[in-house]
Amino acid sequence: MRTPVAISLVFAAACSRWTPEPEPPSGPGPSGQTYAQAVQVMCDVDRLAEVATEEPDELADIKRFDYLARTVDNPDGIFLRTILSVKFGEDRACLLREAQQETGIATCALAERAP
Repeated sequence: MRTPVAISLVFAAACSRWTPEPEPPSGPGPSGQTYAQAVQVMCDVDRLAEVATEEPDELADIKRFDYLARTVDNPDGIFLRTILSVKFGEDRACLLREAQQETGIATCALAERAP
């Protein structure tokens, strides 16, 4: 049965250090928001959107992504926000950690919240 092996390889590669050639960053969004500012908002979204710590992720994600849709207008931030909206758990945390490292943000509460 090859399917579980293939799936395992896909998940193992999800946080790998290999990345394609980066494209040049886009400019700021209409509000002047930089990519680093957009990532900071994503990292702090639970506090900013007033998501309760005991709230299940299914309900919390509605608040999170509604808030992010209203506040993130940097083009690269919108791209990351879109990808994060379809990721869960460690996959979401991995992407956030990569963005955090790329932008030099010290902590990312949403990435640390993942199991």
